[in-house]
Amino acid sequence: MEFKVGNDYQWGHCHFFARYVKKVFEKLLPNKDIKFYLLLASRIDDEDNEIDEVLIHAYLKIDNYYIDSEGVFDEKETERRVQEWADVEKDLTPDGYDFDTWEEVTDEIPEIFFNRFCSNKHLKQDVEEFIKRPDIIQLLKKIK
Repeated sequence: MEFKVGNDYQWGHCHFFARYVKKVFEKLLPNKDIKFYLLLASRIDDEDNEIDEVLIHAYLKIDNYYIDSEGVFDEKETERRVQEWADVEKDLTPDGYDFDTWEEVTDEIPEIFFNRFCSNKHLKQDVEEFIKRPDIIQLLKKIK
């Protein structure tokens, strides 16, 4: 099922989407521990050791399910997707930089990564549509 959106929640705005969806899910699932599952990276300039911290992708993690704007994934599929994200980001890293990735499960996404514009109007509309998807409804029923 294609999910049409006003913002690009796979490239550039995934963390806005994850943060908003987390708030919605916390209301729908008050007894669940809902976390962020982040793929992070550092680019280190070989000449001056300047470090650029990068948030590559953000998922929600509920039990053994991982959610982003493309849907619900199990751990194995998420690992595959995370490796793809890391490979793409590494390919985008200029020569002369070291590149290192890691994953983190956390309650918050650092504010430093919210340094670009994301249309809140579209975000709200997109999340309202997202939680009506059959796969999301099925997940919510399953884990309630």
